[in-house]
Amino acid sequence: MNRELFQYVIHHSQEIKVLESILNLLTWDQETMMPPGGAEHRGNQRALLAGIIHNKKIEDRFFDVLTSLSHTIDNKESDEAIQVERLLEDITKARKIPTSFVERFTVASSEAFSAWEKAKPESNWKLFEPHLAKIVDLVREKASLLGFKDHPLDALLDEYDPGLTTKEVSTLFSALKPKLKNLLEKIKKTPFYEAAKRPCSASLEEQLRLSREILTSIGYDWDRSRLDTAAHPFSSAGHPTDSRITIRHNHEDTLDQIRSAMHEAGHSLYEMGLSRQYYGTPLGEAASLSIHEGQSRFWETIIGSSKMFCTRLFTLLNKHLKSHPLPDAETLYRQLNSVQCSPIRTQADEVTYPFHVFLRFEIEKGLLEGSLNVRDIPERWNQGMQEMLGITPSCEREGCLQDIHWSSGYFGYFPTYVLGSMYAASLWEALQKDLPDVKELIQAGVFAPIHTWLHDRVWSHGRRFRSKHLIERALGKPPSEKEYLSYLDEKYKG
Repeated sequence: MNRELFQYVIHHSQEIKVLESILNLLTWDQETMMPPGGAEHRGNQRALLAGIIHNKKIEDRFFDVLTSLSHTIDNKESDEAIQVERLLEDITKARKIPTSFVERFTVASSEAFSAWEKAKPESNWKLFEPHLAKIVDLVREKASLLGFKDHPLDALLDEYDPGLTTKEVSTLFSALKPKLKNLLEKIKKTPFYEAAKRPCSASLEEQLRLSREILTSIGYDWDRSRLDTAAHPFSSAGHPTDSRITIRHNHEDTLDQIRSAMHEAGHSLYEMGLSRQYYGTPLGEAASLSIHEGQSRFWETIIGSSKMFCTRLFTLLNKHLKSHPLPDAETLYRQLNSVQCSPIRTQADEVTYPFHVFLRFEIEKGLLEGSLNVRDIPERWNQGMQEMLGITPSCEREGCLQDIHWSSGYFGYFPTYVLGSMYAASLWEALQKDLPDVKELIQAGVFAPIHTWLHDRVWSHGRRFRSKHLIERALGKPPSEKEYLSYLDEKYKG
């Protein structure tokens, strides 16, 4: 291999990553700190920078050198080969998208986000509808530009989990749906079903202090991160030394805020655990969004909602909240894992959560193939919630306006949440085999061995392996819904 050309490729890729980190920072600022009046100008800023990044990605010399290097590598398993292969895949796709489209898409998504921010608190779908209609037109155009074999959603799913298809997701969801419905019926006969909710409210300042100490207790590094508030919880990272997370601006349910903090911290721990040596290259990037969501669900549900963790969490609640209605750790455990049909995805329990994703996936399929119109989403949403969970949202804020994803053009994202939950359960099964005393470690507040295990099995590999292969290496067998269903059966058996 020509070392000089390879170094050129790495340097060019790292420059792209630095520019993307600046764009991430602009987006983070828009959702946390920016005054509302700055939305139009921020859209122009983001569009200009997105165009610069895209032009840098599709430069002819960059593509030509990658293509040439791909033909001269002998050891296809080497670090160099993996980096060239993954970069060539990325750039080949990027070159199918004109810079003018990237700029149009960025402006439209920035405007759509601002419209969503206004529409959600007012529960006014009509404010958001024309912006979403524009986004849908753009994602259809994007799918056509990228190309697809069977369904336009394939092209978008591939962006979040390379190789994932609509058919594969449909097959998985069709298999999961009846099994989860059966499990839900069983749980209705246990104390977990609709366990009496005791409102655990606190001021935002108290929620932030509590969340920070909880994250500190699991080994979160505040020298490389920060916690703020936003309309919708999210995680944003520009480098392993700069990772930012949020919880909601205003939310009465303190336990839900804690879950959000743990969820976003899972994303952040992954980002901070990626290789600094390979920053800006595929070996320094997350394997996929499905693996990313697997990390967030691992920390939020499998660790954060476990009986072992609730013992420590109850102590911290007593320390930070002057008064709360929870008498003991067992009650806290029941509260965190209460199963009930809620209209809000981010507040849903582990059993009903996938149904929220099933609905969004079906709506996205309909929008992309043209069988569903944007104006009909509220009706289709309410119909789907009634069919799947037997409930109807009381307003659009609790229904079709609750998520931020579509305002940002993130079509194809939602299935990664269910795949992530499955991968989290697979990792938990593997972790228990490798660390038989892991439950005792969690109860004792010793998380370093878990960090080390995740680093060795997931974080350190970057994008070397595809999602399924990465989990298979840790689990010792191909991952499936079986580990997920087994985990849920064990947890909710009563």
